[in-house]
Amino acid sequence: MNKKLLMLAVASGFTLAGLGAHAQPAPGVADWSGLYVGLNGGYNWDNSRDRGTVTVNQLSGVNNGGGVVTVPSTSFPAARFHTNNDGFMGGGQVGFNAQSGPIVFGVEGDFDGVSSRRTQTTFYSLPATGLTTGSTVTVRNETNPDWVATLRGRAGFAADRTLFYGTGGVAWADLNNRAGFTYTPTVTGAVTTANPGVAYGPYSNGGGDSRVRTGWTAGGGVEFLAAPNITIGAEYRHTEIGAGSGFVGSTAANGVSERSSAQYRDDAVLGRVNVKFSQFSHMF
Repeated sequence: MNKKLLMLAVASGFTLAGLGAHAQPAPGVADWSGLYVGLNGGYNWDNSRDRGTVTVNQLSGVNNGGGVVTVPSTSFPAARFHTNNDGFMGGGQVGFNAQSGPIVFGVEGDFDGVSSRRTQTTFYSLPATGLTTGSTVTVRNETNPDWVATLRGRAGFAADRTLFYGTGGVAWADLNNRAGFTYTPTVTGAVTTANPGVAYGPYSNGGGDSRVRTGWTAGGGVEFLAAPNITIGAEYRHTEIGAGSGFVGSTAANGVSERSSAQYRDDAVLGRVNVKFSQFSHMF
């Protein structure tokens, strides 16, 4: 589905470029056609949902006075990581408009850095084994998108120097999931007696998983032609990035790991300024 959306957006760009050579604004309507580049910045509210499974390689292969005891690893559902973050967002865009009377249509791509970040710390208790009277596991999760990029179609109505438009297309986000783990076993008295002077834990490890995931985005905005080649405006967009699995942690002895699946949703309000190059509308 995402590949089809991307191919459609690219094909639309070539089609619009061809139409730009023939379409003209209506009398009394400002000329919005042509290539443009610009900057944007604003605020975003994102929502991340993470479901996972924690696996602990428990203390094993230790003498408890009666012999060496082997303890299997254990796995359990992780606490749901559901965050609502907000922060600043900013970057740039490049696009092309064609125009037929008051109707303006085009294609645009943008790239924005995102500052929102959220952490969650969860504590788990493990039952006794042949070597311990119990153990604790601490998991500290951190999630944030480094950037969001989109490729979208645009269509709108020009009321002379003011353009009202809707937009939608494909979105990509670089989603980071970092985690730190601490496993603290409490050994039995028999283990302490059989292994004098040996400390067992706490054991710590961690890691991160960063992947670019694909989804969709849609929204709308308004722009004002402040000068023949300068536009200013504001835009709202809702973005959803599909779930994807990731692995963080260690599979070594006494290590802890987490395999999770995350979803990302974002709402952003951005101010925009563009420089328009109308002469390029006649190059295709």
